[in-house]
Amino acid sequence: MSIVIRLLFFASLAVILISCYSFTATTLPAHIKTVQITDVDYRSFDPVIANRIKDGLTELFRINAPAVRIVNDNADSQLSVTLLSYNNRPETQTSNAAVETYRVTMGVSVSFYDNIRKKAIYEAKSVQAIGSYDVQKNESEEIQGQERAIEKLQEIIVANALAKW
Repeated sequence: MSIVIRLLFFASLAVILISCYSFTATTLPAHIKTVQITDVDYRSFDPVIANRIKDGLTELFRINAPAVRIVNDNADSQLSVTLLSYNNRPETQTSNAAVETYRVTMGVSVSFYDNIRKKAIYEAKSVQAIGSYDVQKNESEEIQGQERAIEKLQEIIVANALAKW
């Protein structure tokens, strides 16, 4: 067999083996089999933002903790988020005072509670994320900044919640 064929064989074998392995960044205790992700308390902010935060958290939880079922009630654990602050402000300006980029900032509090052992797993009074959008790149919609901030919030919350187990 030529060296090229051998290399292709081993490269193919490596790809197959790697694709069979799945890694989850959490080691959940055996007693946690279910989680309830409550509706986000949005404290008079836009309820659509609250729904997008919850939907994203649910999806990330499914990906990062696939052994835990997400249920609507009677769960072993509960993840609760409250949207505390939201603002959309100019971030940078050109020399003639035209706004180039805007910054969406969101702040939340988080509680991840073990209902079986009756104790907090992860709590944070203030988690903040920023999502910028660039008017110069035709990103004129506030929703673009919202999406970026929401994605960052979700990643922070799920990573911290699962790392604290």
